[in-house]
Amino acid sequence: MFKERLRSYRENELKLSTKREMAEKIGVSEQLYAMVERGDRLPSNDFLRKLVLYSNMPEEYWRYGIQSETDLIAKRKQFKSIENTTLELIDEGYITDINFSKDVEDLLITALKADIQHLLLRKNNKD
Repeated sequence: MFKERLRSYRENELKLSTKREMAEKIGVSEQLYAMVERGDRLPSNDFLRKLVLYSNMPEEYWRYGIQSETDLIAKRKQFKSIENTTLELIDEGYITDINFSKDVEDLLITALKADIQHLLLRKNNKD
């Protein structure tokens, strides 16, 4: 489960004894971190994004416990990056219609490239 992976990462990988220390490392409130680690609350996309950036571990590891590249290629949702990025930009108010800034366009292109890379890896593993 997510909460076990999170706690194990904090205690065993980072050797941090308190939830407060971990919250500071990833840039979330101590209260939010504690609720997620206890399993009282599911991690938000923002929480996951910060955790992925800090840990350098893929989102699929945190969400599903997928560790090998083979499992990742087989189980990763197609077009996940573009979908998550678009939804987050809409939620944050950066996208309100189909006319958006160059910065938003750059983010969307980066997300699309990540999805294309995944599709290529998946196709190459089938061949």
